[in-house]
Order: sequence, then C-alpha cells, then structure tokens
Amino acid sequence: MRTLLFDSDIFAFKAAAINEVNTPFGKYSWEESALQDIDIRIDELMVELQADEAVMCLTHKDNFRYKVLASYKGNRNRDEKSRPELLPRVKNYLATEYRSYIRPYLEADDIMGILATHPKLIAGEKIIVSEDKDMRTVAAPVYNPRHPELGIQHITPLEAAQFHMWQVIVGDATDGYTGCPRIGPASVYAEDIYKLDAEDLWDSVIEAYASKGLTEEDAIIQARLAKILSSQFYDFKNKVVELWTPLALQLLDQGY
Repeated sequence: MRTLLFDSDIFAFKAAAINEVNTPFGKYSWEESALQDIDIRIDELMVELQADEAVMCLTHKDNFRYKVLASYKGNRNRDEKSRPELLPRVKNYLATEYRSYIRPYLEADDIMGILATHPKLIAGEKIIVSEDKDMRTVAAPVYNPRHPELGIQHITPLEAAQFHMWQVIVGDATDGYTGCPRIGPASVYAEDIYKLDAEDLWDSVIEAYASKGLTEEDAIIQARLAKILSSQFYDFKNKVVELWTPLALQLLDQGY
C-alpha cells in the first residue's frame, strides 16, 4: 500500500493561477478548467509513482508559528490581493472530493510531515509530494514533482537535521524569517553544516549566532520556524504542537 501525501496548497495555487487571466476589462477565471487540471495532475502522479491512494494536506488559516514570531510569512500569507480568486474554491474541492487533512494551527507541510512519520495514522508506505524544500527537514520519503529526475528521496534523520540547521543559519526570505543576519549560504558556517555529526550541529549554529552578537534563544526561535513538524512534535492527546528544542538533535534515533 503506497499513499501520496500531496502539498495541496501548491497544487491548488498553480491550478487556480493558470486558469485566471487579467485583462484591461477585468479578471476572468475558469473554475471547471482549474478543477479538471488538478484532477489530471493528481492522476498523473498517482500513475507515475505507482500509488494506491492520495491524501490532500491543506493549511489552516491559523498558524502556530505566528505565536513564535509575529512576522512569519507576513510578506505572503497576509497579502490577499496576490492570491488567485479561484484558490478558495479549488482548495474546497480538494478537501471535499478527496481524502483530506486540515488541522488547527498547522500548515500543509506540517500535516504531511506528521502523517509521513506516524506509524499508524496511515497504513503502509507514505510519500510526501511537494516542491517545497522545507520538507527536507523531515526524515521521510519525499518526491519533488518539479525535479522528477531525483526520484523519491529518502531523507534520513541526520540529513533532515543538517538541512534544518542550514535553514536556521541562512533563513528563508520567502517565509519571512531571517536566520542568522549577514550569514549566507556561502558562509563557512552554512557550508560546514553537512560535514557535521548530530552532536556538533547545534554548537555550530550557536557559534554562528554568537559571531553576530546573538544568543541561543535567538537561534531557537529561528529553528522553531524552520522545522516542519514530524509526529514526535505533536501532542495528539491535547492536539497541540510541541515546539522544537535542541534535545531533538540528541534523539535522532527516534526520527526527526
């Protein structure tokens, strides 16, 4: 049994945007065409990856990361004018016509990460289907439909932790968090991350932040924004997020 966990936010946005045209006389949208396009794309990927079931993962309007940093995704999520007008209808279609998950305070990324790493919520093999590089912070199989030549990437806990720490250092302007200011991807700190074992990762991050006059607490805020949740970071009984701490790097044998 193979289940594909779709990043439905991305698929819905693309289908809605492609079927929307701005003209001097107004904006025109074709809902039927958008829904047909997204059905075709899902079917193509189901065949391509020889999957048995599709699950749509969708972002809730609230987000636990806003409480970690109020400006998170402030340049994107709160700009309603930039969104295709069909987007809500396409998302509703995915939520009602397919097996779907949407949960309070979680992004689609988090839902994919939780479902992919939980041993019982979905039986059998689970594969995350997303173009978002942030999914590499989860130790799970990931398929990027923009780069089919890479195939299904099986991210190990160490690889997930290394990419997570890289994100903590360099930040992500798209998602509205800075990482360590004035330290970019070409810095020694960023380049060395992939050479380090789990026990050395956090010390290197703290050193990078200290070099810019910042504290471990500053780094932890960035780490909580950058980490896509896996099942170990969610309290299922109380339905709340368990925020990332450096202790997770010492427990990689339990996943990431």
